[in-house]
Amino acid sequence: MSKKIGGNMGKFKIILNSIIYLILTSFLLYVLIKEDSVSKKMEVQRNKLTEKIISVAKITKEKSIIIVRNTAWLLEFVMSTALLLIIIRVFFIGNFIVPTGSMIPAIQINDRLFANMGIYRFRKPRLEEIFLFREPVTNKDLYTKRVMGTPGDRVSIRNNELYINNNKVTTREYVSTGKMGEETWLVPKKGDQIIIKPKMDYVEYLKNININVDQIQSYSTENWYRIEEILPNIEITVNGEPTGMILDFMHDPQYLSKLMNGETIEITTDQDYYFALGDNTYNSFDSRWWGFVSEKRIKGKPLVRFWPITKAGFLK
Repeated sequence: MSKKIGGNMGKFKIILNSIIYLILTSFLLYVLIKEDSVSKKMEVQRNKLTEKIISVAKITKEKSIIIVRNTAWLLEFVMSTALLLIIIRVFFIGNFIVPTGSMIPAIQINDRLFANMGIYRFRKPRLEEIFLFREPVTNKDLYTKRVMGTPGDRVSIRNNELYINNNKVTTREYVSTGKMGEETWLVPKKGDQIIIKPKMDYVEYLKNININVDQIQSYSTENWYRIEEILPNIEITVNGEPTGMILDFMHDPQYLSKLMNGETIEITTDQDYYFALGDNTYNSFDSRWWGFVSEKRIKGKPLVRFWPITKAGFLK
């Protein structure tokens, strides 16, 4: 029964997204094709609003009237341009620059990319795809990594080789580092039972490092590299199996407060999760360090490198 409900919800989301994209695409095409007509209509409405402001404010000086009209034109230009850019960047094509070398050789430092921001509204990320997501540590930076574990997979790294469900990945090399070591992690999927259990007295511990519960979220965001000092000893299981970090709870005051007070967190997750790795295995801050990426964090799929022009082309 639950599978049927889940399947129906998935179909509903696809239908809803299809309707949204149809409306937005029609709107953008209308603006593009009827640019002159749209501009004239906006000009008429702007002039009406401007004259009303001038009348209500009882502005009589010619210089002041000119300033009001110019300001109205400028505001209209900025707002309409911003609206179009937001629609395009959020729902269609994003433009990004890559600041680190974690995806070398596929992506180099300072490469500029175009990303498809709509593809994952209609399907799930696939194994070995490069994807764009908001990382779970500071909850603000966008990372570009490769999907190397999908919901329900068991992943491990042994002897510099990645295994997914005991099948060796031969396309690229990965080293065991960070919190992963050579353990096997179960990637959480929707409906799984997640238990996060503190293995120490955090209230007393936080006193020793002079941080209180209310400061944890801001402290961890500003000092992400000190996560081990804030949460040095917790146990996370999925359906009873030990697994990697799930840091979404760090950004939920309710769960965070419970954990810091020594309470065990039990969650039936409504999200699928993914295991993300950088191609530059020796220099990538990825899932081996901070755990899994929930689907709500995924923003898009980098498609094309457009700069530098000498390396322009599709990404693989």
